[in-house]
Amino acid sequence: MFFILSKILFIFIQPINWVIGLMLFALLTKKPQRKKRALIWATILFLFFTNRLIFNQFAKAWERKTITADQIQQPYDIGILLGGYSNSQIRPNHDRFNFSNRGNRFMNAYQLYKTGKVKKLLLTGGSGDILQKNPSEGEEMRKFLLDIGVPESDIIVEGGSRNTWENAVFSKQMLDEKHPNERYLLITSAWHMRRSIGCFEKAGVAFTPFSVDFLSERDRWAPENCLVPDRIGFYLWEMMIKEWVGCIMYRLKGYN
Repeated sequence: MFFILSKILFIFIQPINWVIGLMLFALLTKKPQRKKRALIWATILFLFFTNRLIFNQFAKAWERKTITADQIQQPYDIGILLGGYSNSQIRPNHDRFNFSNRGNRFMNAYQLYKTGKVKKLLLTGGSGDILQKNPSEGEEMRKFLLDIGVPESDIIVEGGSRNTWENAVFSKQMLDEKHPNERYLLITSAWHMRRSIGCFEKAGVAFTPFSVDFLSERDRWAPENCLVPDRIGFYLWEMMIKEWVGCIMYRLKGYN
């Protein structure tokens, strides 16, 4: 129920819907004062959420900084990679693996494997679809890794989890059964790392966090970055706000 509710309520935390809602209110209301206020607030929110420089400051403050690859002196036995890096809706997909905008989450983990920083990859993540019609992301990634030459012995799949808490609980069960007392590197997006750390610690997994897929960039003061509205801003803020709400809900549920 918690999983389904989180998917349904997602529409209410999307900033672009706040702007659209205010514009619709301004269009429908018959009171000039309310119309004016709604349009002013819609404009303010639009300029705020499409300003890349403003978003960058929030992202830098929120994203969890961890060790970097050059600081790993002794290889970790298993790199625990959280899902969310693929897009099963893209077609064709019968002959290829399609990455989402979060593909860096996988590529940075794969680089750790190829450079010997982790010996094996644990792919944790099933289907995020409410009706679960989509295939397990972990299982699909296993096929891709085998296609590109990764030995099956180096691939561990936990394909049943649907959210971060289940990632932690199901991975803990698998590690205790088949890979106990080994060194684990937790790999996920920097903006998602705080919630992930809380869940895996709560589940009882001993690990070292490794942040990848950063949203923050170096500050750029060019007009197109700090003055001209950037449509991507709505997408970036949507992910950030969703993560904040997720952290609050997980805290209330006792997941971290």
